[in-house]
Amino acid sequence: MKIGDLEIEIRRSKRRKTITVNIERDGSVNAVAPFDCDDETIRKELETREYLISKHVANRKAVNKAYINRNFINGQAFLFMGQSYNLLIDDTAKKALEIIDDKFVLNEKYLPKAKETFIRFYKTKGLPYIKERIEYFSKMVGREPASVKIMELGAHWASCTPSHNVNFHWKCIMAKPMIIDYLVVHELTHLRYPQHTRQFWDSVFSVMPNYKECEQWLHDYGVTLSLD
Repeated sequence: MKIGDLEIEIRRSKRRKTITVNIERDGSVNAVAPFDCDDETIRKELETREYLISKHVANRKAVNKAYINRNFINGQAFLFMGQSYNLLIDDTAKKALEIIDDKFVLNEKYLPKAKETFIRFYKTKGLPYIKERIEYFSKMVGREPASVKIMELGAHWASCTPSHNVNFHWKCIMAKPMIIDYLVVHELTHLRYPQHTRQFWDSVFSVMPNYKECEQWLHDYGVTLSLD
């Protein structure tokens, strides 16, 4: 649906009672409306919000422009648990990739597959850390997962299955610990409340009163957690 200069994808849900607008990380916009809401009602509602939506879209695009396009060259900064480490390519390095002092040290022979090497590093280092945080927060949430994995999840930071398996994107380990903790609490809470109901958010709040700050950070700066 075209609203001014905005192209808004319209979705309908039987669970929705009001119209909500979502601005994705890439700046695209979608609106979720009640299932029986007609196009004209949706259009009028979106037109009243056009200015605010446009403002948020502009902010999102500004963040995306500021996003660092990372190249695997000496001196390039890469993130690990919220800290920035400059890359050093060394043909004498003992490991494929490791952190030494304030640097990511990459063995030169792995340079042709540097991205895959970084992803493997994030998975290897991230899994025990996330398992440790899950063990810590499971006692507070009252749920434990059947399994924990780190993998490629596309546009999702984390997910859980009906079988109580929880999965985390390898990019999560690039974020600062507070953000990782929020993602852990979020997924553990889904084991109790599968949907984003009021009970779900009340439970998240009881464990992490600052969860909205974490959500906003992911919305605004999640794009920086990337190797591209």
